[in-house]
Amino acid sequence: MFSLSAACVLALAGCASGAEQAGDVAADGGETTFEAKDPLKIGYSVYDLQNPYWQSYAAGVRAGAEEAGIEVVIADQKSSQQEQVSGSLDLINQGISALIITPVQPSALPSTIDAAHGEKIPVVVADIGTEGDYDGYILSNNYEGGRLAAEHVVEKLGGTPGPHQVGVIELHAGSVVGEERVSGFVDRLGEEENFEIVSSLDGNDTVDGGFTAAQDMLSANPELDVIYAANDDSAVGASRAMETAGVSVANGFTLIGFDGSDPALDLIEQGVMSGTVAQDPFGQGQKAVETALALLNGEDPGYSDEATKTIYFPVEMVTAENVAEFRASRESQGS
Repeated sequence: MFSLSAACVLALAGCASGAEQAGDVAADGGETTFEAKDPLKIGYSVYDLQNPYWQSYAAGVRAGAEEAGIEVVIADQKSSQQEQVSGSLDLINQGISALIITPVQPSALPSTIDAAHGEKIPVVVADIGTEGDYDGYILSNNYEGGRLAAEHVVEKLGGTPGPHQVGVIELHAGSVVGEERVSGFVDRLGEEENFEIVSSLDGNDTVDGGFTAAQDMLSANPELDVIYAANDDSAVGASRAMETAGVSVANGFTLIGFDGSDPALDLIEQGVMSGTVAQDPFGQGQKAVETALALLNGEDPGYSDEATKTIYFPVEMVTAENVAEFRASRESQGS
């Protein structure tokens, strides 16, 4: 973790007025200092603005900047690694004071971070993954989300005779986020004697992949009680496989996804899915701005894990009982 030195304590209002030196933050033994420019503005290099999740994240970044009274410039990477690199460099050249970036490929981050640090700009990585000497990393608490999903299963089925057979649809191989979501779920169920994970298959993060994985699970395990999918697309696919197999939530089956996407919320309202672990991209976008300004001010960003400079953002379980309230809250964000 970088160390703080010669910090100039500066209120956000002062940042907005454009102080020349918002704070000095030493990194790697004092090689890098961060400096607010006049006027102060933040850049966000966003994964893809065609995706509702990243639209919401960008809305959160805008809201955080507006609350702080500063300017924000957003560059759409359009799911392209080339755009990620060129767009981020363009933001740096526009005289931003801090860079927030959701990387298409984390492996492309180091060169961008080096360029930003060369201009005394802190880099906050917003989700997906990290590489290089970044200054902050914000992502959902995926492990806790997996535990929340398992807790819902235990509350629903733990008091009935078992063992209850459970299937898990994983994200693509090598996905750290997917591994955390699955391990949280598996660890929590491992604390119970009434559940048995009988199948764990790769759903390739897609509706089609989730359909195939769930179809295989249901065919091989006719007594299956639960499917937990590590993202909502896979859960949507699983719901279609369940329909084909004549299995339904209405008849006691449990299907849980992860993300809080609109298609999943629709299925929960229709009684087709049991629930989803919802992320808060809008809130994470606001937190990314807050973190960037803390770094510029020479303040402690409040890392959850200082060794990895990570801030874990809360997730919540959405079921039929609270889906209407959840959607109303999301709509109030304008996301």
